[in-house]
Amino acid sequence: MKPRKRARLWQIIKVLRQYNVLRNFTHQTHPEQVRQAFTELGPTFIKVGQMLSTRTDLITPEFAHVLKGLQDQVPADDFAVVKATIEAQTGKKLTEQYQQFDQQAFASASMGQAHHAVTKAGQQVVVKVQHPHIRADIITDLALFQKAISLLKFVPEASVIDPQAMFREIKRALFNELNTALEVENGQRFYELNNGWDIIRVPQVDTALSQGTVLVNQTMPGQRITSFLADMPTEQRHYLAQTLVQNFLKQVFTDGFFHADPHPGNILLTTEELPPVTKVKRAFQRADFTATQTETLPPYRLVYLDFGMMGQLAPAMITSLANVVIAITGKDSRQIGQALLAICNRAGTVDEESFYQQLGAFMQPYFNAGLGEIDFEALLYAVIQLCRTNQLQMKPEVTLLLKAFGVLEGTIAQLDPDLSMLTVARHFARDYFQQHFDWRQETEASVVKLWQFAKTAPQLPVKLLSALDVFERGGAKVNLELKQRDTLLDRLENIVNRLVIAIILAAVIIGSSLLVQAREANDLIARLGVIGYSAALLVIIGLVISSLYRRYQRWRHK
Repeated sequence: MKPRKRARLWQIIKVLRQYNVLRNFTHQTHPEQVRQAFTELGPTFIKVGQMLSTRTDLITPEFAHVLKGLQDQVPADDFAVVKATIEAQTGKKLTEQYQQFDQQAFASASMGQAHHAVTKAGQQVVVKVQHPHIRADIITDLALFQKAISLLKFVPEASVIDPQAMFREIKRALFNELNTALEVENGQRFYELNNGWDIIRVPQVDTALSQGTVLVNQTMPGQRITSFLADMPTEQRHYLAQTLVQNFLKQVFTDGFFHADPHPGNILLTTEELPPVTKVKRAFQRADFTATQTETLPPYRLVYLDFGMMGQLAPAMITSLANVVIAITGKDSRQIGQALLAICNRAGTVDEESFYQQLGAFMQPYFNAGLGEIDFEALLYAVIQLCRTNQLQMKPEVTLLLKAFGVLEGTIAQLDPDLSMLTVARHFARDYFQQHFDWRQETEASVVKLWQFAKTAPQLPVKLLSALDVFERGGAKVNLELKQRDTLLDRLENIVNRLVIAIILAAVIIGSSLLVQAREANDLIARLGVIGYSAALLVIIGLVISSLYRRYQRWRHK
């Protein structure tokens, strides 16, 4: 290991030990200590903490709330460094690309910094440039962080989080954020799908100037939406909340492509340069279905920013999610359980009936509350933990969606506390099913089933008489399906094996006693008896150690 890397490793270990980070993470306690440790360890760990603060599927809501206080104020690189980076990435002189370029960055974070500029075509843009060595630093820190994570095997595990799963999520998210080409592609697609939808505006990506680690976007005026809350009229609050919810659900159920990080810093509100009157189409827009509503837009716009973290959903997954929403609003625990099984991967044997029972007991308090009274963040965390205890893991695209849903709901709660995202989602889910319901196909399937029933119906009395005749003659057999049969048989086999070993040990001890008593002390036969005693003792010690180890393992996983 190189000296610089070794020194960094010792620094990480020292800080993690000083603030007891590993134990605090596994037990989800003392989040303030973890935040302080991440602050001292620098940009990469601050970014990790910020990502975790939005992932209440990985950590507790209380822990996430504390980590939201992490700030990554990183000193900006000198203009000479920025200029050299842009020219190296694009292969052109800076003066050939821009007629004006602000040498002073207006923002600098852990990944890079942003400058205002004007292109040769006169377009005002924001140029985001990654710090030159950030990729190498993140790779080094992640490798060392993984080594630190491996130390968790020496810490009693908690059932709250899976550190390895947490690390994989962090690594994937960080490298996605470093991938400028991916953000360019995401920005273009999101622009095409959402720019001009109601009051939604999206900055256009300059694909010609965006090269390598340089990202160039159209400048969009505005401030974060939460900075207007103090003086915002109630009517405007309600309209903004409705628009955000409906647009997000349109992204999910219509586009299958959604903004996965819709926190207040990525949603601006602006009143600048607005046309006096604009008409707009709202609701679903597909080739096979179009529901529109024309209206005059209010004098303000919502602007989406930052497309480094996006989610994508396949049609089958959208259908499954719609089933979940319908089931939750229908307050049917079994239907909710069946819908959840469709969006989860099975990590082992799943006792579905037990899962339905546990879910029903858990959901009952939520059924008695109104949809608007449900704390979605707490509900999400609890449901994911219940799934994990039943060998179920939510698919990555689902956890990303739930995370985005929870983040956006926090903003909605500030704008319009009475608006329930679940209530609006129910209408979108029903509309989705109406769009995709094929009357001809369903009618044909029903006709076929009815024809099959009509053919077999006359045979029912004959079959019933035959069955009663078999019962009367005593020829009927009843087959019972035993739940978790394989597990039970394995346990029975272990019990039988232990009984056999105990009998053999008893026989060895009795036989050895007879040999020792029947011969003189130094006789060969007597020595064989002593060997028998020793072998039996060693086997007994091994069995005791094995039993204690199994109990320890069970205690660790409680």
